[in-house]
Amino acid sequence: MTQPSVRMRRLRACAGGLAVLSLLFATTGCSEPADATATADASASAGADEAPESDEATESDDPAPAVVSMDPPMGTSRFAPMTPVTIFAGNGTLTEVAILDPDGVAVSGTLSADATKWQSTELLDYATSYDVTATAANASGEVTAATGTISTLTPRTFTMPYLLPSESMDSVGVGMPIVVKFDEDIENRAAVEGRLTVTTTPAVVGAWSWFGDREVHYRPQTHWNPGTHVVVDVNVYGVNVGADIYGEVNQHLEFDIHDALVAKVDNDDLTLRVYRNGALEREMPTSMGKSTFGTPSGTYLVMQQDRRYTMDSSTYGTPIDDPEGYRLEVEYASRLSYSGIFVHAAPWSVGDQGVRNVSHGCLNLSTADAGYFYENFGWGDIVEVTGTGVTLQPTNGLGDWNIPWEEWILGSALT
Repeated sequence: MTQPSVRMRRLRACAGGLAVLSLLFATTGCSEPADATATADASASAGADEAPESDEATESDDPAPAVVSMDPPMGTSRFAPMTPVTIFAGNGTLTEVAILDPDGVAVSGTLSADATKWQSTELLDYATSYDVTATAANASGEVTAATGTISTLTPRTFTMPYLLPSESMDSVGVGMPIVVKFDEDIENRAAVEGRLTVTTTPAVVGAWSWFGDREVHYRPQTHWNPGTHVVVDVNVYGVNVGADIYGEVNQHLEFDIHDALVAKVDNDDLTLRVYRNGALEREMPTSMGKSTFGTPSGTYLVMQQDRRYTMDSSTYGTPIDDPEGYRLEVEYASRLSYSGIFVHAAPWSVGDQGVRNVSHGCLNLSTADAGYFYENFGWGDIVEVTGTGVTLQPTNGLGDWNIPWEEWILGSALT
């Protein structure tokens, strides 16, 4: 279905493709349920020819009048705008259908092959009244007309879904989760999760898991395979997420999984080893967080990259004029956590790299090695840190892989 645009939190009407059906068919009628909203005035006569040989009267051959019915019924108000409007013809065929918005723009729809059913194919607007006209004819051409209005509901407010990866990311790493963030609390998580679909080629085993009231993530049971194509549909338009808050728009996203890039470092030897599709590609000495700023052990994902980036300790609670404070620009910065752990160039610590930990938590590399990392790694590529004695929290960045699968699936609202 096509989707209305959003302007100032109020959804405007979409231009429809099918203005009015004008269909004249001479076909035999078929019956429909008897909940019609309108029928044609018709007279039926029973002729009786006098025949000396028989007292039987001949029955009338006049067809029954056509019947027009509708789902939702004519006059319905506050129905969900993603609900298709369906119009039926009983004892005949539809000859005209028009559903017009307040600007006179017709709602698009399709007619069944036997012309007994019409259904809308585009999403309606919120808080909008539509004028409906439908006519049907029986086998003798007698016309039944039905007219009226239907109205969609008016939400208290809307919530917008935002997606990661973003549309600008054609490919991501084998660790990248799918993230849907909302700007309102989601009370009815099951209703929302039921409208989220992930289609992959090849197929994978995966699940959604909630991170608080506004964020839900999807990941496979094991890392994505390189070359996997992923299609995400977030169909929350028209869905009551709770407290009379409705989804503002639907979202669609497609992306691919690139080579498996995994960097591993153990605190025992302070060497960052890069593996591409399982094969060792490069070894780089590193220095991580010193004792009072230990780098947490766990599985990180690259989640931001900047050719130059200003490191500022005050953004993490340490004043610049503190003995441990700092403000300096670094090159080739790849963010791994919300708390400010990066892989970046640190030419001042080259003598310590591979020997001892001297940073405030980041993974220091030489400028050449940091440039290599920056050019080869990207969103969703993996960095595994072990042996530091501190544990990475799953919510500190894209820490989804720090949650065991058995625990992950319990975070689904549909479990």
